[in-house]
Amino acid sequence: MFRMSEPALEVIEEVLVEGGKRYRIRLVNTNITFNISAGNPEEAVRKAAELALKLGLVSIKKEE
Repeated sequence: MFRMSEPALEVIEEVLVEGGKRYRIRLVNTNITFNISAGNPEEAVRKAAELALKLGLVSIKKEE
């Protein structure tokens, strides 16, 4: 079974844009910031983690 290593992500800003919320999520210990549209901070962090995985910024671990 494979599992994504948990990236350290933090919400640095929440902005209301055209009736929706956008969050700025930073990958800790980097200058990489994701701008994510989401309903709440938890959803924004999940989406940022998925994006980081797709971009190859975090690895996938094989569980034993």
